[in-house]
Amino acid sequence: MPIDQFHTERYIPDEENLLEYVIAVADAIAPDIAFDALSNPGLCDSQAPHIFKRRYNYGQLKADATYEEYITGEKDDNESVIKIVDAIGIDPEKFWYLILFVCDYVNGSTQNTYRHGLNPRKEIQRLIKFISANEDSSAPQYLFGVRHRLPMKLTLQIKGDRIIIDNPNTLSMIAEACRQALPSIIDSDIANTSPLGQNDYNKSDSVRIWLFADIFCRFFDIYPQFASQRKTGNITTKSTIHLISKIVYMVGLTSNPDYYYDDENLKAILKQYRGYTLDTINTIYG
Repeated sequence: MPIDQFHTERYIPDEENLLEYVIAVADAIAPDIAFDALSNPGLCDSQAPHIFKRRYNYGQLKADATYEEYITGEKDDNESVIKIVDAIGIDPEKFWYLILFVCDYVNGSTQNTYRHGLNPRKEIQRLIKFISANEDSSAPQYLFGVRHRLPMKLTLQIKGDRIIIDNPNTLSMIAEACRQALPSIIDSDIANTSPLGQNDYNKSDSVRIWLFADIFCRFFDIYPQFASQRKTGNITTKSTIHLISKIVYMVGLTSNPDYYYDDENLKAILKQYRGYTLDTINTIYG
């Protein structure tokens, strides 16, 4: 049975052991940053498990599934979550705390959160790419200068006044000047600081499912002994993606029962968001 309360004021070895999976994943996805005597930053143990323990104690964790539903599985279901977990060799109780943590972390990253705007470096890179993509390389530039495929203009506006630049040569010169200057700009705070947008921003359900699955894929990267254990036959399917897909449905990230019975939908989402970078701040775990 799950523990009633975690001790937050002192170290209890048995409790830390229960959170083994949570600690390992938290260190991978949400490490803390500390500074040495010379003010050089470095990664250190995540504070997320401590936050998780407090939220657990106050009943603030949300998952549609209960521990009883998870641990018993569905009757006559040879591929229930708990049967796959047992077959692969994962500790079921430690894994339950990981499920709770990942659900909480995903909610903090995708629901009622802050969205990053582009930092100056990325905005300048976007401007260069945007202008350059519209240049018509087939035009006789020695006669007319730069030609654009489609009409383009750059507008700078303040209250009561504005400047409009629509000369293709000027726009291309701006892009080229930015391209040459970028390598010389140091990675200063101002070059890489992103403004924050609205504080009630929500990501789509597909992004939530992708993030949830991506974090569990990290878990199997950390513990390859579980991912590598396979068994042929019709008793238990031990595909890690198949297991993750079942958990996605179990915790209520989707109401589509197909996620429970096969992993094709989840595979499609992982493919769709391959290389995707989350642009929000986790309001729970930082």
